[in-house]
Amino acid sequence: MRILLLPLMLISGLGLLLCACVNLLALTGQLELLTSLLNEDQQTNLSVALGGGIFVVWIPAVLIAQRINNGNRLKFSWKKVLAGCPDWMRYAAFTIFGYAIVNFLAVISNSSVDNEQGVRAFTGHGMAFYAMAFSIFFSSWKRPGMLATRYCPAGHEVSHDDQFCSLCGLPAAQTGQDHN
Repeated sequence: MRILLLPLMLISGLGLLLCACVNLLALTGQLELLTSLLNEDQQTNLSVALGGGIFVVWIPAVLIAQRINNGNRLKFSWKKVLAGCPDWMRYAAFTIFGYAIVNFLAVISNSSVDNEQGVRAFTGHGMAFYAMAFSIFFSSWKRPGMLATRYCPAGHEVSHDDQFCSLCGLPAAQTGQDHN
């Protein structure tokens, strides 16, 4: 599993960088610069790669995040999922997420939505997905113990936060990876 994190980080990092560049071009009204450099097929390929890349990285990111939270959707914790990230990376990911919302609201509040506005909305959301996916992969890379399943001596699955099994009350098994 850990060997897949590097290519996924690379894809999500490149996707974030490309989305940020295209978003900046659309935001500053310079999208024609990109369209003049690329022919129609290349533009289509770039759009498909950016859109498809989101699914390539987001599906594993969600699965990893669910694994870290022991599948508990009701008590989902971004703090647990991003525990392996430095503070600046967590803040950057959430800032990009906030930017995507503000950017989208700015686009839809405009009375005339043209191609440039659509590209801006699409790449703003792409930045959020790629940034969060990269952060999840990086966190998992830095703290691989978060992906390992813990068990109590009776064999029940135990959350990484729990010191005792919620089913039988026995102390949770401690491994060297629990404290990474």
